[in-house]
Amino acid sequence: MKITKIELFPVQTPREAGSMSPHIIVKMCTDDGITGIGEMSDLGHLSKMPDVEAMSQNLNADLGGVDVYDMQKIDEQVRKLGGIFGAGIDMAVLDIKGKSLDVPVYKLLGGPYRKKFKVCYPIFGCPDRKVAEENVERVGRIMEKHGFDLFRFYPGRHVEGAEMFLKGVRDAYGDKVKFKSLDMSGAYQPGEAIEVINRFEQYGFMMVESPCRDIEGKASVRAAVNLPISEHTGGFSHALELAQKDAVDIFNVAVVSAGIRHAQKVFALAEALRIKMLIGTTQELSIGTAAQAHLGASVPNLDFPSDAAGGRLYIKDVVKERVQYEDGYLIVPEGPGLGMEVDEEKLAEVSTAFEN
Repeated sequence: MKITKIELFPVQTPREAGSMSPHIIVKMCTDDGITGIGEMSDLGHLSKMPDVEAMSQNLNADLGGVDVYDMQKIDEQVRKLGGIFGAGIDMAVLDIKGKSLDVPVYKLLGGPYRKKFKVCYPIFGCPDRKVAEENVERVGRIMEKHGFDLFRFYPGRHVEGAEMFLKGVRDAYGDKVKFKSLDMSGAYQPGEAIEVINRFEQYGFMMVESPCRDIEGKASVRAAVNLPISEHTGGFSHALELAQKDAVDIFNVAVVSAGIRHAQKVFALAEALRIKMLIGTTQELSIGTAAQAHLGASVPNLDFPSDAAGGRLYIKDVVKERVQYEDGYLIVPEGPGLGMEVDEEKLAEVSTAFEN
């Protein structure tokens, strides 16, 4: 079963809170008539948008005529692209294999260990009282509309506004709302991070994510606070260094690290190191979120609630039926493949051209 064509579709989709996020949708066609789909997710954090036309030309030159089971050549391209971009190709290949065998991707990967898992919804920054109050209302709306009762909070550098929000949530909803992580996004120096964590611990966070940028700083924060420390981990050397320097309690890994199969290896490494695990996010659309769901189904050591809420975060998507959630749990699609089907009209509606 050989690859005949790879198409890349740049899109922009609005989030529930109003901001726009760019992505690339992947279609990979084969000589058997099966088309696999993938997603290069949430590219807005990149300093420069990719040249989609050049990437498409290179992928077709490198993978045209390659058998989807020729993993040496496939993985060479996944590594060459790296991270988010390689992940999109990995997804499409697995989607093709699942469709050809009429099974969900998690069965190709040894699962399922579970058919659903708990996830949290993100709340971003509260620079002032007005935004803090809006976010308190947002929490109630998301609970009522989508059934999420667990949230991840990004305080940014706005400590006073963050506390207005946290206190407002507690006053409005009491114990109905829980907080998974205080995501500090590496924005603090160690001493500052310790002060903020100790100040916000009373609001019931399960963990702190990325308190500061350097590993030594993370280790000093971990030694000084009561909450466990979570850190994004995509590469093995980074993961080993975090563990060896006692800088982390939990590895946070997502499909965007280089695909589902690479992420599985990080889960295995964590099990050997006796480090806890959760599935993070870069805020994926439904195709990427489905890949996250299959990852969660395929690993034994998913220890904490995860972050894959993109299927509800975005107002618009590109699939006929989005990934499903139930009472704050992400439901693993039953396939075949990833279990997603592109809606051509929806894809056309959000298609765009990236500008730099």
